[in-house]
Amino acid sequence: MRAGISMRAQTGDDTLTPGLARLADHLATGHWHTRHADLLTRDTIDVGYRLLVADL
Repeated sequence: MRAGISMRAQTGDDTLTPGLARLADHLATGHWHTRHADLLTRDTIDVGYRLLVADL
């Protein structure tokens, strides 16, 4: 997944590892689920990515 998102692909592991460790902990302890439970009930979510294609 990281290789397909330019910002993540260009960021070194030393920068990403602390945040990924926190995320893993939050998922394991249920903290993420408690804080973001409303996201789990949605049918769709707009995360802001757009693909623009132009034929010039």
